[in-house]
Amino acid sequence: MTRRHDHNKKATINLTENTHIELFQATARGSGWPTAVAITDADWTFQVDEPEDDGGSNSGPNPMHHFVASLAGCQNEQAQVVAEELGFEAKKIDITLEVALNLDGFMGAADNSEGCFQRVRIDAAVAGLNAEQASQLGARVDARCPILSLLRSGGAEIESHWTAN
Repeated sequence: MTRRHDHNKKATINLTENTHIELFQATARGSGWPTAVAITDADWTFQVDEPEDDGGSNSGPNPMHHFVASLAGCQNEQAQVVAEELGFEAKKIDITLEVALNLDGFMGAADNSEGCFQRVRIDAAVAGLNAEQASQLGARVDARCPILSLLRSGGAEIESHWTAN
C-alpha cells in the first residue's frame, strides 16, 4: 500500500514499512544572472550565480559549488547518524572533498554531459575514534550517502579515506 503523509514538511511516500521516498522540490527564477532558487516548503531561498569571467555577476556560488557542498553536508550528516547507530562517540568530523567534472557537454563540445563526473576524492578525519572505527564509519557513510551514490552511478571513480584524528 502506498500512502502519503507530512514528515517535517516534506512529502513522503511509504512503499513498505522499510522503504521511504521523500519528494524534494525547488523552483528557479532568473532573467540573466543571478538565479534565485526557492526550496518548496522552506522559509528561505538561495542564489546561484557564476563568476564574472563566465558571464555571471559573482554574487553567489555556481550550481557545482552547491552540489559539492551538498555532498559534503550529506557525508557529514550521515556520519553523525551512522556513528550514533554504531555507538561511536565521534567528537569532531572534518571532511574535505573534491569532484572532478568534465565540462565538455556543458560547454557544447560534446552532445551531452553523460559520464561528466570523473572522480570524487573524500578525506575525512574523525576525532574520538580509533583507525578501525573511522574506517568502518566511512565505509557505511559512503554506502549510504545518496549524493555519493548518484556520483558512483554516474561512473565517477570514488576515492574515500576516513582516518582517526
